Amino acid sequence: MNRFFSGARLCGALLVSLTLLFPVSRAQAEGFAIMENSARGMALAGGLIARGGDPSTLAYNPAAMTLLDGTQMQANLAVSQFYWGVDTRTLSGQDTGNYHSAHQTWPIPSFYITHQINDNVWFGLASYTRFGLGVKYPNEWPGGANLQSVQLITNSLNPSIAYKFNDHLSLAVGVEMMTASMQMRKNLNQNALLQQVPPMFGEPGDLNLNGHGVSFGGNVALHLRLNDQWSMGLTYRAPMSLKVSGKTRYDNQLGQTPLASMLPAISKIQNSRLRGTLHLPDSIGFGVAYNPTENLSFEADAVYTLWSRFRDFNIYMKDPVNMWENSDRHWRNSWTLGISGEYKPVDWMALRLGFMYETSPMNLGNADYMVPSNGRNYYTAGVGFFYKNWTLDLAYMYIHNHVLDYSDSARLHTLSGVVPGRTTHPHAHNFGIGIGYKF
Repeated sequence: MNRFFSGARLCGALLVSLTLLFPVSRAQAEGFAIMENSARGMALAGGLIARGGDPSTLAYNPAAMTLLDGTQMQANLAVSQFYWGVDTRTLSGQDTGNYHSAHQTWPIPSFYITHQINDNVWFGLASYTRFGLGVKYPNEWPGGANLQSVQLITNSLNPSIAYKFNDHLSLAVGVEMMTASMQMRKNLNQNALLQQVPPMFGEPGDLNLNGHGVSFGGNVALHLRLNDQWSMGLTYRAPMSLKVSGKTRYDNQLGQTPLASMLPAISKIQNSRLRGTLHLPDSIGFGVAYNPTENLSFEADAVYTLWSRFRDFNIYMKDPVNMWENSDRHWRNSWTLGISGEYKPVDWMALRLGFMYETSPMNLGNADYMVPSNGRNYYTAGVGFFYKNWTLDLAYMYIHNHVLDYSDSARLHTLSGVVPGRTTHPHAHNFGIGIGYKF
């Protein structure tokens, strides 16, 4: 019992430290889903659906926690550094410049605990990030009317119960509460319509949208152990509708003057309350693991994400005018395919490699600057260390983003703020560390 409380205090202190030092999570996956759920999971390119083996399996396949005995805890921190540029041009094809992001660094913390209640029942609690965004463009760049910056920060609290029917089959169900905050900024000085406003009214400046919300969902998972060499995993996570409420703020409320209020295009430039709905997708994951020897394992995974639920993002501004701002997306469903290997040359160390490929959900006719990617390749590696009841995992992930062309979107939606061009050199370097303890 003393070991339990001392270990719990230590892991809890580590989690609190990570949360206080790095309270913000951002996305680095196709769409705006998070892949960096644990250091070991990063190193194995998400290959824990069938393999399991540590508490972070709660983020990949909760049914696999029946492979863990006793009580186990794990705290993780991933750090993502990403960079990209955008080459812009006119509709006639003339180059207008290259605009690139600063090297941005975003932390992604997570925490997991599993507990074996008896020979058949396990309980798990996960706190991690499933969705997020962190994008910032240079000031006064041509696409600022569509987007200057965006931050979507989410955290999911996900308790699960797993039942082990026999030595081969386990089932898990869970509920999820997701909290979120959103900040979005647009440079209205770049808006083609507002550029026609007479100079006497001044420049509209930036539009800032700030909101927060809560959503609820659930998950179900299966783990099948065929024999000592083969195992399989199947997971499903339900869709969620994130209700966002908050405020809009304008640098310059041009509609405050009597004369300006007579002009419809300007009368909307006033501070307001807002509400909107962000439709988050459901996903189905399947994995097969093969252990030719006790110290060597391979896994292949496929995850199908129904991004088609993300058809649009509507924001309703109540005051002083009842106005809808509609942003069509019409995304497509996407696949994530991965393969990984783990080898323990000695009892105290494990070596890990992985590769993952994601298809793009982006509809090029509705592409904007919120997610500057058109599919991704992930190259991963890592190492794990074991000492008594402790584990230490280190991981590295290199992400190559495929080039996204904005020509169709700029041609079809001339007032959206999207300008012709394409992304250049989009890539990311991710690092992860995880510390676990077994009671």
